[in-house]
Amino acid sequence: MCFFENDYFLAILKTYKDKTFPMLVPVIVDLADHHWHKILQDSLIALKTILKEIDLFAFEEALKMKPEKRKEYRIKQDTDERKAFDERWEQINGSLKSSDKGYKEPALPFCENKLIRDYNQLYYKVYDKVKAVDM
Repeated sequence: MCFFENDYFLAILKTYKDKTFPMLVPVIVDLADHHWHKILQDSLIALKTILKEIDLFAFEEALKMKPEKRKEYRIKQDTDERKAFDERWEQINGSLKSSDKGYKEPALPFCENKLIRDYNQLYYKVYDKVKAVDM
């Protein structure tokens, strides 16, 4: 949020608003309307106002984006889309297992029962701190 106090950053937002607004506006508006923390919510409302002042038309257009277009800019994958990818992956693994008896299914790094720590040792310290706090 401190970036929005920087004139250089605001100039970049304004210059590339056709790219930045579709990424930022829906997320900031959603958080400004629904965030649980009152102080952060107030800050997000201020960010929303700053974005409106930069270009009201681009702000409104970013909010009116169709779901297909919004898909390009979203941060998180939809549950249904994730499920479809997982089902497709299972089909591929099934066909490979049936055609090659020596086939061993690869470990997927991002699934429900695995932690990122299991694939990147840099995260061990982070998880150790969390573990120490939980004790």
